[in-house]
Amino acid sequence: MHNIILTAVLLILGSASASAQFYTITKETEIRPEKQQKVAPDTLQRGLVAFESCKKAEKDSRAPEVPVKLLSELYARKVYARVSHEKASDKGTEKTEVSERKELPALTIPNLYQEIIRNGIRHPKIVLAQAILETGWFRSPLCRNRHNLFGLTNPKTGKYYEFNHWTESVRAYYTKVQYRYCQKNQTSTSDVDYLKWLQQIGYAEAPMYIQSVKEIMKRNL
Repeated sequence: MHNIILTAVLLILGSASASAQFYTITKETEIRPEKQQKVAPDTLQRGLVAFESCKKAEKDSRAPEVPVKLLSELYARKVYARVSHEKASDKGTEKTEVSERKELPALTIPNLYQEIIRNGIRHPKIVLAQAILETGWFRSPLCRNRHNLFGLTNPKTGKYYEFNHWTESVRAYYTKVQYRYCQKNQTSTSDVDYLKWLQQIGYAEAPMYIQSVKEIMKRNL
């Protein structure tokens, strides 16, 4: 009987101990994190090298990043380039026009006389006096508006010629008037003969035209 009681006590104590151990293990499993498993140093090093190699291969396989420009910026640059080019082109045209205007001489007595000589026109003082008389010392509308210094008219229409610059009018005097005199009087250098010829061809309708030309030459030239 004593043995049976002892045995029963031992069984009870064993069950309680097992339950306590089971509870302790379960509690530790739920609350305490498991201890990390130790990894051999060489294994860890190999894994690190493999990770770095994969990372480098992934980086190399990527296309180089190109900064993306905004469409507004690209459009602005395009417009600026076009406008700059147009401005440069306009400036070049303006410079050409300005240089051309600078090259053309102003209408003065000395410049007109030099232009008459330059075109190979004979009797330059008579021709200069004609221009002064025809334009009223360069003040007539025909001179200012049409740059016509000699009252030259188109025989087909009867209208006055219009020139872009007064130098064209000087050249036209030779090609439309004096060339006929040069063909007829190739060797004549007399101013008197030329004045007579102008009167004969009826250069001007005014009866005192030749006399007025002489007066201008006498007083001013």
